[in-house]
Amino acid sequence: MIRFVRGELVAVEEGSAVIDVAGVGYEVSISPPFEQVLRDRGAGSTVKIFTYHCERGGAAGSGTPMLVGFESELERRFFEELLTVHQLGPVGACKAMAMPVGTIAKAISLGDETALKQLPGVGKQRARDMISKLQDRMEPYLAAGEEIPEREAPDGLTAEALAILTQLGLSQSEAIERIGAVREDQPELTEADELVRAVFRRK
Repeated sequence: MIRFVRGELVAVEEGSAVIDVAGVGYEVSISPPFEQVLRDRGAGSTVKIFTYHCERGGAAGSGTPMLVGFESELERRFFEELLTVHQLGPVGACKAMAMPVGTIAKAISLGDETALKQLPGVGKQRARDMISKLQDRMEPYLAAGEEIPEREAPDGLTAEALAILTQLGLSQSEAIERIGAVREDQPELTEADELVRAVFRRK
């Protein structure tokens, strides 16, 4: 297992960087935030990149070797957590780390599907899989980088409608999003049952 590489930054491309380590060029897949960090450091600088060695595509032992690179040990451990999500894989996990680790961890911890669906390659089902698999394991990562803000407490009307919609099977994040859209379009609604009906009428 290659745990880190230290050497001269040769080039940074979209989604990858090349590091010269004693005359050997290592191509390392990187997330968008780390890509920007390396671009800021510039070619010719000395860098240490924490790495995860794995394979992409094919059955075990027959795929293409790849190194995924991180700015810190904590980011690498978070990546390893993502790999436990059903069918995410190393390429998908690297692309999904398009926001700071603390931001993603907070969204998972809160069960915030809407925030997670902003990540590349993450749709509704994958967001739910991430929450189901990782929600109780995010505590070590919550302080890492920028976090999403806490939601304001809902007012009485929203709280009543939210309780009804979650009983009817909607997730809390989806119900909040749909209630907000309806109340923006129809501010005259003042009863929870009217608001719920409007949510289901809205396409």
